[in-house]
Amino acid sequence: HPRPPPPFPPRLSTYSIKTAAEKLGRRDWSELTQGNKIVLPQRVLSQLQGRSLPYTQFQICNPECKQQRLYTGPLDFCAADGECYLPAWMMRQLKLKEGGTLSVATAQFPSGVFARFQPHSSDFLDVSNHYYLLLKTLDHFACLTAGSTIRVTDGSRTHLLDVLEVRGKPGQSDASRGRAIDLTMVELEVDIRPPKDQQPKKPAARPQPEAADAADGAGDAAGDGDA
Repeated sequence: HPRPPPPFPPRLSTYSIKTAAEKLGRRDWSELTQGNKIVLPQRVLSQLQGRSLPYTQFQICNPECKQQRLYTGPLDFCAADGECYLPAWMMRQLKLKEGGTLSVATAQFPSGVFARFQPHSSDFLDVSNHYYLLLKTLDHFACLTAGSTIRVTDGSRTHLLDVLEVRGKPGQSDASRGRAIDLTMVELEVDIRPPKDQQPKKPAARPQPEAADAADGAGDAAGDGDA
């Protein structure tokens, strides 16, 4: 049987949320409060609803760089037809420029129960409330993708954290094969690994066997001389 056609155009022209907000006069759109959510055209929502398909989980990638795939959710369905708006930091991860083509498809992944992060810099741990800051940042996220990098802002600096691992609720459908979790109304357990710039301590050097044998030999020779 031939595969049914996708419910909406699978490729959209991409613009940063900042560019779209300035163009459309949307003062309520900000990369700080958008998390990793995207803005899609109204036609996408209408066509998905017309087929009774879910419209809260999506996967996106650059068709010219398919090895990096991100999972996301909608902030709104009000983009111009044929366009999609997403945070500039997500565009950089996907190697997309303003006006570049983005592949979009629906997705299915479970509610999250656990996520492990690794800060790029130990400066993040110097923030007194860094754990709380991370959780507040995730409140604006639709989901998490293992292998991606998120950003956390403390008001003066932006910190990068790699998403090392995610775990979803057992028994729920997961077409992402363990790569994505939904963050909608979840209590997420979070683990923060040592930062990338913290080098592990080197073990103390042990004496070389040859040196130890030579020292023993010298002791024996001294004893023979005394006798």
